[in-house]
Amino acid sequence: MAVAALLWGLFFFRALSTSGVFMAGDTLRAFYPMRAYWASRVSALEFPDWLPYDGLGQSFPGIFITGTFHPFLWLHLVLPFALAAKLTLLACFPLALGGTYALVRAWDVPRAGALFAAVTFTFSGYLVCITNNPTYLQAASTLPLALWLALRFLREPGLTRLTLAGMVLALVAFAGDAQAFVMANACIVCLAALDPRAGPWRRRVGACVLLILAGGLLAAPQLLPAAALTAGSEPGARSLVEAQRFSLHPLRLWELVLGPFLADAQGTQGIPVAVVRHLVPSGGFNRTWVDSVYVGTPACVLALAGLAASVRQWRAWVFAALVLLLAALCLGDALPVYGWVYQLVPFWRPFRYPEKLVPLLSLGLAVAAGLGWKRCLTPGGSARAVVWVGLLVALPCAGLALVDATGQGWSQHWLRVRWPDVPGPVLQGLSGNVLASAVAGAVLASACAALIFLRERPSLQGALLVALQWGALAWAHEPLYQLSPEELLTTPPAFVERIRALTAPGERVRVASSLRDLPPPRLAGVRYNDALNLLQLSVLAPDMVALWGLESANEYLPGVSPRVRQLKADRVHWFTRLAPRLGTRFVAFATAEQRELGARLSARSTFVDPVLGLTLVEYADAAPRIHLARPECVEGRAEAARRMLSPQLPPSDVAIVECQAALPATPEGPLGRIDVAPGTLEHLTVEVEALAPAVLVVNDAYQPGWRASVDGQDVLILPANVAVRAVPVPAGRHLVELRYRTPGLTAGLLVGALSWLGLALACLGKRFLPRRRAPTA
Repeated sequence: MAVAALLWGLFFFRALSTSGVFMAGDTLRAFYPMRAYWASRVSALEFPDWLPYDGLGQSFPGIFITGTFHPFLWLHLVLPFALAAKLTLLACFPLALGGTYALVRAWDVPRAGALFAAVTFTFSGYLVCITNNPTYLQAASTLPLALWLALRFLREPGLTRLTLAGMVLALVAFAGDAQAFVMANACIVCLAALDPRAGPWRRRVGACVLLILAGGLLAAPQLLPAAALTAGSEPGARSLVEAQRFSLHPLRLWELVLGPFLADAQGTQGIPVAVVRHLVPSGGFNRTWVDSVYVGTPACVLALAGLAASVRQWRAWVFAALVLLLAALCLGDALPVYGWVYQLVPFWRPFRYPEKLVPLLSLGLAVAAGLGWKRCLTPGGSARAVVWVGLLVALPCAGLALVDATGQGWSQHWLRVRWPDVPGPVLQGLSGNVLASAVAGAVLASACAALIFLRERPSLQGALLVALQWGALAWAHEPLYQLSPEELLTTPPAFVERIRALTAPGERVRVASSLRDLPPPRLAGVRYNDALNLLQLSVLAPDMVALWGLESANEYLPGVSPRVRQLKADRVHWFTRLAPRLGTRFVAFATAEQRELGARLSARSTFVDPVLGLTLVEYADAAPRIHLARPECVEGRAEAARRMLSPQLPPSDVAIVECQAALPATPEGPLGRIDVAPGTLEHLTVEVEALAPAVLVVNDAYQPGWRASVDGQDVLILPANVAVRAVPVPAGRHLVELRYRTPGLTAGLLVGALSWLGLALACLGKRFLPRRRAPTA
């Protein structure tokens, strides 16, 4: 335990000794905003059902990646926001370390070997680099513990073990990664089939089914809302092409042994955009999912040696086949395997990004390394296998280093063929990376072979192997996790300050951002990643605007309404005409683009940020969030979309309504007035004084789960202007109420609560109720 804590502290010394916070990718774009929103609502004793900060609004608990029910969220109620977020990420690594150690020890691997495997998984490239997306880090770090508890239950079924295993399995779902939850259950099936101690087949099957059922019931508060969202919307991947973005490029398979030879550890702290586009494309994205998949050369040597020493054991080959299948799935569009799964397994279709499966591959290799330790380094083991594999790995690594050092064989004859106009500094950097990684791989593999001669001193041999593995991973990955000043999370950018100056305190304001791939500015004394984070915060992109209490017309999370997405077919039309019509008052443009649009912008005012090259436009004709309008009935969504996507929009006091029955005509003239009462995001109360029959338009997304009433009588909510909501109101004074509840949430909470309570009471009853004694003769 002390050694594990020391290794963790040394690896994350930079994070522990400074006030900087993890800030890269979705940590900034989604994780921090969602946590800030959850904490603000729960601290006010409100449940965050509706999220207004993404795509005109969507369900918060229905979106799996928000992790609404994860226990780490409660840290935000007792600690400062930045500290709570930092501790959330740092706590994942001891969890992974302890879980992997326990899992590998369950197969009688010596303590040093189990620590070696735990170090391999915990400080692997995926886990360290996925600090750019803590949702997936939380799920991956919980997986080994869930599998260990599952293995204990499969071997000796019991109520207490079922409860513990089910709880941790549910915790994988609560982390916010649906695919990890499904794959965790698949791993449990594999454990039930392969573990030699799981007992008779009937017991294996029964225990496996019972555990999966328990995990699903306990996770029902997260699973049922997500299932309802999937049934009524288009979350996740809508096509195989979209599903296979962020595929692991075949070139990166070399990282498993060599290290992150494509990454720039000092500048971008990751794989630069140019390298992604020219060498390892990610389906149109300008970055990779993670910047390293390295698991350590010593781990690869032990895993291969263990397989070589177990050639006559069928379980070893089945395990190897499963690892290869995971690798094939991670490669995504490079092989047809992911496509076959997408086509043949219906529940797989909402999942996206094959590279998200890399933690399973990393865990598989870590476990294989631990089992290889047991097979080769224990008394009577096949130590020669480590020597031979070590040399077989060292020789090609040394050959690659020699070829590139003497004749630049890799740089000139491989890289230039695929990237003819590669810039000189990039070529030099990649060549240096390959040379350093190849030399390190050769040295590490040779060291593994040499350490076999210390088998008479197993304690020293084990300590050196663990130190060698940890050192290799620390050298490769410690520079890759990204920290930025926490002031970026607490200091409003210039555009936010401008918006606050133009709006009333407490007013709900919706913004949008037209920017796409704008390179970060070069600011004196500011690191690349800090400049990139500053730019992302400044352009009013979703969902970061939640940090400042601003709502967004842009979408980033997967639960966005398909109706909102449909209106964005014409990008310029959306940002200059439709977004303002749907209640978006401010839009951020690149200054160059704003000048090109010219007369198409109906601006009241503009505000320029010359340092970042951005312009904020305030629209003079932006529609109010809630207003009365004259309904123009159309037959369906297709006709409504045709009207809204035409160059000439209907008049501002007309709403295109998809009517189920004809609505009363509204004569020309004033429509009346409304008074919006204070309330929550899920409960809207509006007093309407209509001078003629009209519709009350609410410029929030038309989503399942909303109910409306007029004077206490339930009425239908109709789609208006394709994407938002309308409630018909007759002439006169009326009270209109709209309430929201995420579909499936009530049932999920009920099922989950009963399951948790039932298992808890059963465990207490088993512990404290007296056992019935058998009658005596």
